[in-house]
Amino acid sequence: MPKASGVSVLIVDDQQSMRGLCKYILTQLGFKEITEAKSGRDALGKLEKTNIDLIISDWNMDDIDGLTLLKVIRKHPKTATMPFIMATGRSDKEQVKEAIAEGVNNYIIKPYDAGTMKKRIEAVIGVLS
Repeated sequence: MPKASGVSVLIVDDQQSMRGLCKYILTQLGFKEITEAKSGRDALGKLEKTNIDLIISDWNMDDIDGLTLLKVIRKHPKTATMPFIMATGRSDKEQVKEAIAEGVNNYIIKPYDAGTMKKRIEAVIGVLS
């Protein structure tokens, strides 16, 4: 049973407001190590320098979108099995299937609340203590 305070999370979203909301929710859930990235490219740079246990990424971003980020992460041995939750404003079934085919661990529809986020995270890394 992981303790939220010991899990480092990378939030990837090109919208400052969504990163802020996600960080606020994660803090409410007990997470302390939270890194933010404003793009897929920014996220890849931070993954090289920071020890991350869980990624929560937006799907729609300008430079490197969430799906491309997921594909890149799954190709590298260091990050191939890293838990990855995709966040999107659309509940498009084809999009969900595509993300699952690429190895996404879970999916969350925006806007979300703390309860929904907790369920998605626990489904990926186990019950938070």
